[in-house]
Amino acid sequence: MKTINSFLNSSLTDYLADLAALVNLDCGTENKAGVDQVGTWIRDRCTAWGWEAQHFPLSDYGDCWLARLRGRGAGRIMLIGHLDTVYPDGTAANRPMRFEGPKIMGPGVCDMKGGLLVGMYAMRALQVAGFDDFAELVFFFNSEEELGSPVSRTLYTPVVQQMDAALVLEAARMNGDIVSARKGAGVYTVRVKGKAAHAGVEPEKGANAVLEMAHQVIAFQKLNGIAPGVTVNTGVISGGTQHNVVPEHAELEVDVRAVDLAGVAAIRHAIAGLNGQTTVPGTQVQIQGGFSYFPMAKTPATAFLVKLAQDAAQELGFEVKDAATGGASDANMISALDVPVLDGLGPVGGLDHGPDEYIEQASIVPRTALLVGLLQRILVRRDELTRLRQSA
Repeated sequence: MKTINSFLNSSLTDYLADLAALVNLDCGTENKAGVDQVGTWIRDRCTAWGWEAQHFPLSDYGDCWLARLRGRGAGRIMLIGHLDTVYPDGTAANRPMRFEGPKIMGPGVCDMKGGLLVGMYAMRALQVAGFDDFAELVFFFNSEEELGSPVSRTLYTPVVQQMDAALVLEAARMNGDIVSARKGAGVYTVRVKGKAAHAGVEPEKGANAVLEMAHQVIAFQKLNGIAPGVTVNTGVISGGTQHNVVPEHAELEVDVRAVDLAGVAAIRHAIAGLNGQTTVPGTQVQIQGGFSYFPMAKTPATAFLVKLAQDAAQELGFEVKDAATGGASDANMISALDVPVLDGLGPVGGLDHGPDEYIEQASIVPRTALLVGLLQRILVRRDELTRLRQSA
């Protein structure tokens, strides 16, 4: 571990230069050229370090990449992180990476350029230290996670299914917690069809779609807590054409979350019961949608990974706790494949998707060292992890 810590401390200046290079590129999900620039940078660095780089070209999004470091042992672990951000073109030029006291600020610095580099430098540290007691360490870089990984999930699924564990490099929580559980998430779209009429002359000949939608909003909001941990948010609504016309259409987008599969089943059943049910005569209701992310539950195997991370942190002289969060990530997808997964293993940071997004500079080396220690412990104790998976 002494060699690894020495490498990480001496590499901090390089890490910060690499971080600036990535943060200062516009790479919103819709900007394929920008995301591909980030991917090309990643490829070049991985090949310079002697890793294999596999290319997954995409037409509608930036290309995905898989880096592979081969060893001489038996264990297999996948790291995963995304190349894209949520920011529009021009943001990097307007708000390039900067240092403000203990914080490093910039678009995507936390979500998740900082995490990408933590993963890469952790793998590099093991390589430099000569630790090769594994069959392979792979790092999947996807390009459209901010849209829910609609294509890349099909690319990394066959890879991660061959792994003993997966580690997601989203940032640690603002208090330093790693993530051992995430809510499942879905979106439903509610469409109401009514009948237009003159609102002042003959409103009785119309059927008010907006009024019906108001009843739908109330019905959906009542589903909050239908099972423990279930949340429902009627988030976006539109309808009508002009103030003097009885509206003939309305549309609503609803966010639904659940902490476990029982909650998913409960909310699905309740929404199915609402479909087609109306209060306003002459209106019709159609509800479509579902869960795009299933819950990431804290399984015995996940708890084992948490314990290994805590042991690694203790050796490094600090404490780490785990937490559940309502947000979804690729960890949800991986968990649904029954692969043990832990999230929040990037640097400490927060305020993602906004002008104050940051990571704490002082967390970079300790969190990279934590990841190195976790990787080693998983590989050494993979037989125990396998037994926990099989007993679930």
